[in-house]
Amino acid sequence: MMRGLLKNNIYATLSGGKLFGIFMCLVGSIAVSVVSQSLLIGYGLTGIVGFTVCALIVVQKEFTSKWGKYKLTLPVRRADIIKSQFWNHLIWLLVGVVFAGAGIGLSWLFHGCQFDQPLDILMLFALGVSISLFLGALYFPLFYLIGEERGEIILGIALLCAFVMDWGLISILNDLFEPGRTAILIGTAALFVCSLSAFFLSCPLTAWIYSRKEY
Repeated sequence: MMRGLLKNNIYATLSGGKLFGIFMCLVGSIAVSVVSQSLLIGYGLTGIVGFTVCALIVVQKEFTSKWGKYKLTLPVRRADIIKSQFWNHLIWLLVGVVFAGAGIGLSWLFHGCQFDQPLDILMLFALGVSISLFLGALYFPLFYLIGEERGEIILGIALLCAFVMDWGLISILNDLFEPGRTAILIGTAALFVCSLSAFFLSCPLTAWIYSRKEY
């Protein structure tokens, strides 16, 4: 049943994901054709974070269309419903990473590395992935705790907080370590570990909140 729930989430996100994918292809063609580090950074972060936003929008649409409440009448556990949403988030995060990697890879092929050093690309991906993971970690429990009708507000708050959390973590690391290869590697590891921990801890918390909701 868990597999069926996950397939449903993926298909539900597909329409929005396709539209965003077309947008990314258009922006990517520009990012690849010109030499601009800032454009590549924006393209990479937008791709990684944007697809997960598409997945989160679907969570709210399910309740707007009453499908979210209808699922509760099916022989499925509420915990499995939550797990499928978290896995769907990770799958679309992977799609975003592929889009970002393709754009940056093509740019490197045509123009060479546009970053100060190749390790900066690793830090860019770590930043995008951690923002997406922090976003999911905050959005899911808040969505079920505060109320489904406030989904857009919750998404905006969660996205802002995710950026602030990454900015704060990077600021702390910059104070602790001198700029260089070691700082980038430690920063990348710290972003991954902190955001992954928050994301996976958020799953049982969200399941607990959802289990106590009455519809």
